Amino acid sequence: MKRIMVLLCCLLLINVYFPSSTYSEQNRQMTAIGDSIPYGYNLTKENKYPSGGAFPFMMGEEKNLEVTNLGIPGLTSEELLQAARGNDLFRETIKNSDYIVLYIGGNDLLKILKDHKNLQGIDMEEVALVVRNLLFNVYSTVMEIDKLTDAEILVYNIYNPYPEKGASLEQPLHYINIQYNSLVELLSHFTNVELVDAYQAFKGHPEYIIKGDVHPTAEGQFTLAEIGLNKMEE
Repeated sequence: MKRIMVLLCCLLLINVYFPSSTYSEQNRQMTAIGDSIPYGYNLTKENKYPSGGAFPFMMGEEKNLEVTNLGIPGLTSEELLQAARGNDLFRETIKNSDYIVLYIGGNDLLKILKDHKNLQGIDMEEVALVVRNLLFNVYSTVMEIDKLTDAEILVYNIYNPYPEKGASLEQPLHYINIQYNSLVELLSHFTNVELVDAYQAFKGHPEYIIKGDVHPTAEGQFTLAEIGLNKMEE
């Protein structure tokens, strides 16, 4: 929790003193929360602060919104929930938002792949346990956000970070996203939340992911912004 507090303090200072926030005349606000995907990791070599090429900033520019990017590389869904429940800086930023962009879960799942060192022998029961915890954390995070604000919450599901692996990763990812999508559908009945389908948008597009990496290219970030904007306009 201390690590999250320090990182959030740094990110909030960055968004005040560096041009990684975009400002609007109407002062409507968007806050991006989650991991390295909304942060725009590896779009620049330094990775010292959220990239201006990250998809939340593209969305903010298109919609004339002030954007605060609280993405933290390496963040898990459990850590995001901790911030939503107990980090005053995080919560205060959320309160003042008109839109929330949420992308989380990749680090929860990447741990399984790292533990196995490859895709061989992944036990679906092991995947199911991770997914159960992920879904609980996302549900609880959205509920915490809903207590703080009437903002529209855009929840992205999880794209395939290893498209070159083919069908070997598709089964667990398909299972994960069925559960993820069902959760957001349930939440939409009593919170202001919408699902943004990154999984389908990236399917069949290996060029959306940096070669030898798991993070989106500039084109991939553009696609994430585009599907988010489309959802906002529905």
